[in-house]
Amino acid sequence: MSAPRPAVVVTAGGWAVAGLTAAGLVAGSLLGWLELVTAGAVALGVAIASALFLVGRTAGRIEIAVLDRHVVAGGTAAVAVRAINDSGSRRGARTAELAVSSRGEPPRLEPVSLPAVPARAAREVQVEVPAVRRGVIRLGPVVVVRRDPLGLARRESVRSGAEELFVHPATVPLAVRSTGLLRDLEGIPTSDVTDSDMSFHALRPYVPGDDRRHIHWKSTARAGAFLVRQFEQTRRSHLIVVQSQSPDDYASDEEFELAVSVVASIGVRAIADGATVSVFSGALGRTGGSAGAPGVQPVRAAGVSARRAARLRGAASLRRSGRLRTSSPRDLLDDLSGVEEMPGAARLTSVARAVGESAADASVVFLACGSTVTARQLRAAASHFATGVEVVAVVAEPEAEPALVRIDALRITRIGYLDDLVRALTRAVGV
Repeated sequence: MSAPRPAVVVTAGGWAVAGLTAAGLVAGSLLGWLELVTAGAVALGVAIASALFLVGRTAGRIEIAVLDRHVVAGGTAAVAVRAINDSGSRRGARTAELAVSSRGEPPRLEPVSLPAVPARAAREVQVEVPAVRRGVIRLGPVVVVRRDPLGLARRESVRSGAEELFVHPATVPLAVRSTGLLRDLEGIPTSDVTDSDMSFHALRPYVPGDDRRHIHWKSTARAGAFLVRQFEQTRRSHLIVVQSQSPDDYASDEEFELAVSVVASIGVRAIADGATVSVFSGALGRTGGSAGAPGVQPVRAAGVSARRAARLRGAASLRRSGRLRTSSPRDLLDDLSGVEEMPGAARLTSVARAVGESAADASVVFLACGSTVTARQLRAAASHFATGVEVVAVVAEPEAEPALVRIDALRITRIGYLDDLVRALTRAVGV
C-alpha cells in the first residue's frame, strides 16, 4: 500500500526561497546588513504571496470510470474523469493528475485538465492511458492540484477513488484440431474395467451385490449361470495447462511473457470449444516459506538484472491462487493479467507433480516454460501424469527457430514468436 500523499508539496525553488528568508532576516539582523535583511524581507513577501494562491476550499466531486476495463498489452485504455458540481455556483477550470500504478514499476501521473462546471452540473473528459505491458493497473485517485505562479509549492487534494484495469496477454487464434480437443462425445476408453459405463467389454459370472440390470439374459440362458456385463471405463476429455512461475525456468522477462501468451491462447481456445480445461500457474508446487513473509527476503538470482530483480520482489507479495478461473475466457485472461514470476516458487517439475496428483483424470497436458528448462526436466515433469496422457511441452524462446522433438510419448516444441504456436501445435498434436 502506497504512503499517503502530503497535502502541500514544497518544490526545490520553494525551499530555496524559505532558506533565503531565514538567512536574510536572521543573519542580516545579527550582522547589521541592511541589504541582507531587505533580501530576506522580499523573499518572505514572495513566500506569503505564493501561499495565498494555495488558500481556498477545493469543492466538488470527481469520479473515474474505465470505459474498457479489459485491454490487450500494447493498446490504450480510455478512462473517463467526471467532475461534478453540487453547489449553486460555477466552478472554474482546474488542473488535476490521475495516478497510474502497476506492480514493479514506479507510479506515474497523467495530467488531466478539468473544464469549468456550471452550478449543479457535471462535465466529463477522457484520458488515454497506455497499456504497454501485461498486468493489473491501478487507476486513481484523481488529485486536484493548486499551484502558485512561481512554482514554489503546490497543494494536492484527493478527490476520487481508484479503479482497476486488466491488461490481458496477447493471444493468437488456434484451430480446434491444433489443441487436440477432437474427442468422441462418449469419452476416451481406458484399460480400467467397471460395472457401469457405456463401452461394453466382456461378460463375467454374477457375484452377490451386482446390479441385476446388468445381467445378460441370453448368455445366462445358454450358460445355465448368471452372467453380467463388464464395461471399459471412459473419461471425458480434460485438458490441463501448466506454467511455472519460477524465475529459474526463464532466461528473460520476454520468455515469461511469451509463455503466458501461450497459456492464454490454448486456454481461451479450449474454453471457447466448451472443453473441460484447468489452468495452473505455479502455486501448487511452491516450496519453502512464503515470499514476502516477515523475515523472508527473496534472493536475487545470478544473471538477473536489477530492474527485473526489483519487479520480482514486488511480485512476491501476490496472492498465490494456483488454479486460475476458467469459467469464461475473460476470467482466465483477467487472472493471467496478474501472473508474475515469483522468487522461491517451485520449478516446473514440482508444479507438474502437484498437478498430476490433483488432476488424475487429465487426457491432454500442455507444459509452458522458458528455455532454461532442459529436456530431462521436461521428461521428469511429464512422468507425473498417468500413462496414456498426451503431454506437450511448449518452450518459449524469443526469436528462436521453431522446432519439434519427440521423446517417447512426450512432444517438445520450441517457438520464437507467438504466431509460431499454431503451426507448432498442429505438428505436435494434430494427429
